[in-house]
Amino acid sequence: MNLLCRIALLSLLLTFSNTACSQPLDLDAVLEQLIDSYGGESNLRKLQSQVQEWEMIAVRSHRRGTDIRTIRAPDQLKVELTYPDKTETRIFDGEESYIRFNRGPTKPVVEAQRDAMRLQLMRLYSPLLLRDKRDSLTMTTKGATYLLSLFEHGVSVDYVVNAENWRIEKVVGTLPIKGSTMQFLAEYSDFTMRDGVLIHQREKKYAGGVSTAVLQLREITLDADLKDANFLADGETI
Repeated sequence: MNLLCRIALLSLLLTFSNTACSQPLDLDAVLEQLIDSYGGESNLRKLQSQVQEWEMIAVRSHRRGTDIRTIRAPDQLKVELTYPDKTETRIFDGEESYIRFNRGPTKPVVEAQRDAMRLQLMRLYSPLLLRDKRDSLTMTTKGATYLLSLFEHGVSVDYVVNAENWRIEKVVGTLPIKGSTMQFLAEYSDFTMRDGVLIHQREKKYAGGVSTAVLQLREITLDADLKDANFLADGETI
């Protein structure tokens, strides 16, 4: 085989190799890759019961506060927002949702507020939980990005996966509001391993394209011992 033939064959082989390597994965393979990247199935089960404590800056008002999230997957979330002048507690418990301001009574919320709380919980879905919901997922690809789309109870959420590092770097939620739709974006960064699980330590939030909050993780407790009492104030009834 002469030199020109050898060069042509090598070029063809390299082209085929690059094409094969660049072929997008299917949905099942992407989910398994995410699970491995985030610490593996055994470690990810620690996310089913967790407490996250965040330092928060409200962009528009420049107020500082805290955001404490108590999560019991797959369908319970309690968010406690504390500012210097007020507190707000949001409770999502399956099909029921409640809200409480300061030391006032805990009241059921209207449908739009419930959808917003559901979106908050869906943004926290782990790769393992996404695999459990595989039949409700669709996937599109663009370059080195995979977009996993989930639709539940009228709420649509897109998980933007960077295939270069296998991290979910953005989550985009879409809610129906007064006959229209509005997007809520969360950007994740500053990733690290905690107790065998890959987590992000920084969040930037946007609503309708407008920056609303910047959060930095202060503490996280994985595989937390959560009981029903964690989701309501002590001694309080609804």
